[in-house]
Amino acid sequence: MKMFAGLIATLLFTGCTTIHFRSNNTVPVTFLGNPEHQKEVVIEGKRDFFWWGADPDFAVVFVDEEVKRAGYTSLSKAIIYEQKNPADQLISFLTFGIYLPRAWTITGYTEGEATPQKTQP
Repeated sequence: MKMFAGLIATLLFTGCTTIHFRSNNTVPVTFLGNPEHQKEVVIEGKRDFFWWGADPDFAVVFVDEEVKRAGYTSLSKAIIYEQKNPADQLISFLTFGIYLPRAWTITGYTEGEATPQKTQP
């Protein structure tokens, strides 16, 4: 029984999930600023991994495809975050690492008017 518990603990701590962020150049996405881009946008997504991150070996997210799918024609000042939120960590713990959801967020600016800031009375 100790050997089984040790194996499970080892698998839980050595599993890995990798998301590769790539581009197909279908829409312009840049890390630089564009003076015409004033509207801040947030695009979120999730990839699922199984068996302590062994299936699939890695996931690929095409940033430009996600921007296009969200309805935008371009994005500047792009920032990409990959996160493990508490709910996903709880699911991973409860399933002993058999299911590992991983979330990602792309933020940046696109064409349009800036979102008005809330003013304090």
